Amino acid sequence: MRLIREFFAALQRALEKPEIEDRTKAIHQLYLQYLGDYEFYQNATVEEAIEAISHFPEEQRLYRLEMLAELYYAEAGVRVHPIGETLLQRALPLFEYVDKHSKLYSFDRKRKMEEIQHRIHHTE
Repeated sequence: MRLIREFFAALQRALEKPEIEDRTKAIHQLYLQYLGDYEFYQNATVEEAIEAISHFPEEQRLYRLEMLAELYYAEAGVRVHPIGETLLQRALPLFEYVDKHSKLYSFDRKRKMEEIQHRIHHTE
């Protein structure tokens, strides 16, 4: 739990940066710090990303998947279409996976899933 609290605090600090370029750099750094190579996660399918997370200890995997979903979601907010939409399309199945397998109910996760579905369906 400490790991996830640290991650969300770092993500919040990244999103508070006034310049989009600074926010983007901070988000890229969070990929590296908490998950691994940024480029890998930008090019990986959802299945490949889930597989990559399997190298973490079992008790951390669900948290790491949620971190990845949050990073995709956050980065989508600073990217233009179509990259932003692609990131949302990657975030949604990860949020759904975490939601299905997590023992913790999250109103925030549910809200983000609904928002992503709404945004995806209104840009098609």
